[in-house]
Amino acid sequence: MNGTMVVNRLGLRVPAAPAPGQALGLWTPSSPAPALFPRRWGRAMEALSTAGFEVVTAASTVANAGVGAADPRELAADLHRLLRDDRVGAIMGTTGGHTSSTVLRYVDWDLVREAGKPIIGYSDLTSVLWATLSRARLVSFHGPMVISEWGEFGGPWPYTVGNLRACLDPRTAPVELAPPPQWTDESLWWDSTDDRRRTAVPGTWRCLLPGTAEGWLLPGCAPTASLLFGTPYLPDVEGAIVCLEFLEMGPDQVWAHLTQWADSGLLDRIAGLVIGRHFRPRTAAGGSGDFDEVVRAVVGRRNLPVLVDVDFGHTEPRLTLPVGARARLDATGCGLTLLENSTTTP
Repeated sequence: MNGTMVVNRLGLRVPAAPAPGQALGLWTPSSPAPALFPRRWGRAMEALSTAGFEVVTAASTVANAGVGAADPRELAADLHRLLRDDRVGAIMGTTGGHTSSTVLRYVDWDLVREAGKPIIGYSDLTSVLWATLSRARLVSFHGPMVISEWGEFGGPWPYTVGNLRACLDPRTAPVELAPPPQWTDESLWWDSTDDRRRTAVPGTWRCLLPGTAEGWLLPGCAPTASLLFGTPYLPDVEGAIVCLEFLEMGPDQVWAHLTQWADSGLLDRIAGLVIGRHFRPRTAAGGSGDFDEVVRAVVGRRNLPVLVDVDFGHTEPRLTLPVGARARLDATGCGLTLLENSTTTP
């Protein structure tokens, strides 16, 4: 357990950085992808080893109970065992899916806070990260996962690994984040056609609505975040720089999700908005592919800086963004800066 408690300006506990020799604890609270895609799982294990990561797998990591890897109670127990295991310095989700929210009610959030270990994931694990903030009052990390990133043909993207290591380093703030030189959303079916490096193209971040803001980061997958509305796991968003990413959606679906934020009153309480680079975007039913138009329509007259096409979602490579750490958004200059360290020295 991490016995030294450090809190940030938001009053959140800052987790301890993994100590030299500590392992990554691998956890499967959502889709049973390690069992479904054994070739890609093996490739991910080899890539983690090559990158110098030791691993400890939870009991249900490679199990398959039909819907998820195991009953939600057992998946919560897996997390608890990893938190209590002194060999484990950080916990990383193996993959996304749809059912992480079923585990939340069984998690001992006091243990999560007491253990003070970084929890890393994205996509469906947004529910775990946001609950870690709201229930455990602990900083977590919207970052890469095992199957999706380390299972890439040829290994994970260097930009992805470098950003993860920098975000977990307790000595790096402030950090000015920058876009990767190239990105991809090409889809190759796991264990079927993912036998080559995906094709990448140049890209950059764009200012949609100018302005600057300081606040704390709340990154996540928009459809997963929507499942938390009306639950005790949705954080208080006052002063947040909300970072939402969308996958395989058209502008009509994005409009609906953002309207939920507006009609709930939450959009009036945030400091800034960052929209992730769209993964395999679709057109709306009526034929429009203009995502900028619907974002502008929802923001309306609000004095809200908006930066778009930022690499933190399902496209590759990707940033790691700390959930609950202070940051500066410069939408006018297309910049995002981490202002404080997200881990402490163990």
